[in-house]
Amino acid sequence: MSRLIQGYIRTANSNHLAGVSVSNGREVSQADNRGRYELPCYSETRFVFVTVPAGYVAANGFYIDLNTADHFDFVLRHHPESKNASFSFVQITDLHMTVNDRASLEQDLAQIHREVGDKAHFIVASGDLTDGGKPEEYKTYLGAIAQSKLPVYHAVGNHDDRAEKWGTNFMDVLGPMYYSFDYGPLHFVVYDGRRRRRTGNTDQECWMRADLELQPPNKPVIIINHYPWGSEFYDQWKAFPIIATLSGHWHSTRLFVDGQTAHYNTPSLGFGGGDQSPRAYRLFTFEGGRLKSESRALVSSEIFSGITFHPPADNVVGVLHRFEETHPEPGADWPLFHGNARRTGSAVVGPRPPLSVTWRAGTGGSIHIAAPLVAEGLVFQSTKNEDTLSGNGLVACDARDGTSRWRHPTNAAIKRAPAYCDGRLFLVTATGVVQGLTAENGERQWSYELGDASQLWVYTTPLVVRDRVYIGANSHFVALYQETGDVVWRRNDLVSGDFPPCTDSPSVCGEYIVMGFYGQSRNLTVLDAATGRTVWAKAEGKAYDIYSTPVIDEDGTIYTVSANAIRAYNLEAGALEWEVPFMLNRVRATPALAEGRLFVCMGSGTLHALEARCGKELWKWSACGNAPYFTPYAREGGVTLASPVVAGNYVYVAAANGYLYALDTATGTCVWEHNLRIPLAAPPAVSGNGLWVGGCDGFVYAFASLDT
Repeated sequence: MSRLIQGYIRTANSNHLAGVSVSNGREVSQADNRGRYELPCYSETRFVFVTVPAGYVAANGFYIDLNTADHFDFVLRHHPESKNASFSFVQITDLHMTVNDRASLEQDLAQIHREVGDKAHFIVASGDLTDGGKPEEYKTYLGAIAQSKLPVYHAVGNHDDRAEKWGTNFMDVLGPMYYSFDYGPLHFVVYDGRRRRRTGNTDQECWMRADLELQPPNKPVIIINHYPWGSEFYDQWKAFPIIATLSGHWHSTRLFVDGQTAHYNTPSLGFGGGDQSPRAYRLFTFEGGRLKSESRALVSSEIFSGITFHPPADNVVGVLHRFEETHPEPGADWPLFHGNARRTGSAVVGPRPPLSVTWRAGTGGSIHIAAPLVAEGLVFQSTKNEDTLSGNGLVACDARDGTSRWRHPTNAAIKRAPAYCDGRLFLVTATGVVQGLTAENGERQWSYELGDASQLWVYTTPLVVRDRVYIGANSHFVALYQETGDVVWRRNDLVSGDFPPCTDSPSVCGEYIVMGFYGQSRNLTVLDAATGRTVWAKAEGKAYDIYSTPVIDEDGTIYTVSANAIRAYNLEAGALEWEVPFMLNRVRATPALAEGRLFVCMGSGTLHALEARCGKELWKWSACGNAPYFTPYAREGGVTLASPVVAGNYVYVAAANGYLYALDTATGTCVWEHNLRIPLAAPPAVSGNGLWVGGCDGFVYAFASLDT
C-alpha cells in the first residue's frame, strides 16, 4: 500500500451524501456524515467505484480510473424514478459483436424498445459483448448502445478478454469488471466470472462479501454473472437474500429454482442458441416484492407476432379447438423420439397427404424441440416454461379428438420427448430428475436424480429397451430398471463434464448403445447395453463433433451428422464406411432412415436424400423463405428444419416458417404443404392415418388423411 485515496460523495449542488458505498475493488468504505470516504490504494488498484444508491445517477460516471484521475470526488444527480418500488429492466447477453455488427445490434435494440416501450428503465448486458475483446469491437459496441434510449450496465464474458490478458481492453472502455448498484428496493451485483476462472478466489470475493454485508438484512439481491454456475459457487452466498442470478454463456435457456433463488439463463441476442433457442432477451419486472421474468424471442413482426417461451392466455390444459369432422386414427405406436430405439424416424405405413388439421389442444406450457409420442391411443407431449415453474411437465390427450386426459407437473422444464413402454412413461427434466409414470393417469411411480440439479443441463430424451431405461447427461449416464428406477449400471467417466447445448440422445441396436457427443473430448462412443462397458470410442477432434442423435440401420451401420460431414460407421468395429462433406451449419436435426435412403436436413433450409449404402445424393429440396430462428449460431440464412419423419412413401418436415411439408421419398417432390402460421421447431409423430406436432404457441396440432 503506497497511499490513500480520499474524496467526497456529493450532489451537483455540493450537498454531501452520507452512507454511500465506495470501493477500491477489495475493501468497501461508506461515506461519513460529511460525504467523505477514504480507501487504501494498492499496486494493482486501477479503479475506485461507487455503488450508486436508488434515487440517484452518477453525473460524472460511477468509477474513477486511477491511471488518469486528477480528482476523487463522485457527483450524483437526483433521479427519483430509480427509487420506485416497481420497475422493469431488460437482460441481453452474448452479443459477440465484431466490427461489422453495429447495425445488427442497433436494429435489435430498436426492436426491444418498440416492444417494451416505456416499461423498462435500464438494460443489463451480461457478457460476451464482443467476439474477441478487441479495441475496435468495443468501439463498435459503444457506437451501437449509444443509440439506446436506456442506460446499459455491462458485465464481462469469456470472449471479452480474448485479445489480451486480464480484460484490459474492457476496462479501458467500460471500467471495472465487477461493481454494484441499487435500483428501487433491489441491490445488483455485477460479478466478473472470468477473473474467478483465471485465478480462483480473489479480491473480488472479499469485495463482494463486504458489499453484501453492508446491505440491509432484508434487501433483495440480484447477481449478474456471465457464467451460469451452480451450487459450488452460490452456496457461499446463502446467508444473503439473493432472489435471482442472471447469466448467459451457454447460448441456451434454462430456469433453475433453488430455495429463494431463481437462476435465469438467457439465450444469445446475437444469433440462434446452441440448444436451438431463438435469439432472445428477458424482460424482468419487480413488483409487489416479487421478480417476474418474461422471455421474448427476437422475430420480425412482419413474419410472426413472436415465438412464445411461455403459454399465451388461451393456452391452458383442456382448451380444445376442433376444425374438421375427420379424426386421426392411431395405428402402430410411436413410443420414442424418432419412433424407435434405432432413431430412424420412420414408419412402414402412415398418413397419406393431403392432410387436414382436425384439432389443437392446449398444454398449459411452451413447446420447443420436444416431439410428441403416440401410444395407447393417447398423445404425450412434454412442455416447458423457463420464466416460472408453472407450465413445466407432461400432458396426455386423446389422439383422436384431443380431449385432455391428465397433466403431470415437474419442477423444471422437460426439453425433449419422454419415452413409452408397456404402460409406463419415462421423462427427464433439464435439471436431471428422471421419473417413471403410469401412462394411464400420469401418476409418478419412482424418481431418480442424475446429480447436482444446479449444474445439470439435460437436453436429451430417454431410451427404453426391454426392461431398462437409458438416460442421462454426458457426465452421468445410467441404465435403470423400468419397474423400480433402480440402477443397473452407471457411467460418470464418458466425458469430463456436460456441454449444455448437446442434444444428442442415445440410440440402440441389438446389444449396443450408441452415444454421440458435442463439445467433448470424445465424439462417438459405443457401450455394451447389458454392462455399460465401452466397446469402442472415437476422439477425433472438433470437426467430428456430433450435432444430432446417431441413427442406426438394422444391418449395423451408424449414421452421424457433424458440422461439415455426414459419416457412416460400422457398429461392431467402429470403422468408417463412408464420409460425405456437407456444410450443415451446426443444425441439430436428426436424420431419418427408410428403404435405403437417409434424409438429412441442412442449416441452409434444404433436405437431402442420400443413398444409405454410400452417401450418394439422390435429390435435394429447399424450403422457401428466410427463417433461421432455431439454427445454432445463425442470424440470417435459410429456414430451420426440424428432424424429418418418414411415413410410408412420404417424408414430413416441420419448419420454422410455420409450414408442415410432405415430400415424395423417391423424388423429393413436395406433394402437400400446410401453413400453421406459427413457427415449428419439433418433429411430428405419425401413427395410422394421423400426424401430431407441437407448435411454438404451446398447442399440439393433430392432422388426419383426407382420403380415409
